[in-house]
Amino acid sequence: MIISTKGKNALKLMLDLSLYQVEEYVKLGDIARREEISEKYLEQIVSYLQKSGKVKSARGAHGGYRLVKNPEEYTVGEIIKCLEGDMAPTDCVNRDDSPCKKRDQCFCYPLWNKLDKAMNEVLNHTTLQDLIDWKEEKEEDYE
Repeated sequence: MIISTKGKNALKLMLDLSLYQVEEYVKLGDIARREEISEKYLEQIVSYLQKSGKVKSARGAHGGYRLVKNPEEYTVGEIIKCLEGDMAPTDCVNRDDSPCKKRDQCFCYPLWNKLDKAMNEVLNHTTLQDLIDWKEEKEEDYE
């Protein structure tokens, strides 16, 4: 499994909103400038996040985007899955309705299953707030 640029940039967008939406909506142009990502590209990403109910928007001079919930209520997994879909390391363990027919005889299936569980454990139990806290802790180490 490789997380695409779109998935990584969705996470950056959500982190930026977490940090800069204090009282107001955040303009996509401001996020684009801070994160060095094309505003056009962010428009595509934010549409996925908006359709999935992760962000809301407002029009007008003071418009922009903001999180629907607090940073500690979003997991990295749910954000990335909005853009990437299933995050399984192989199609053997994907969560669709057609599980691998050979998994009972496959020597590798236990490995893929363990890897899938480990990845999802990390992605589904790491929040935006965790990422913010980790960054702040790292910065304190350098002071």
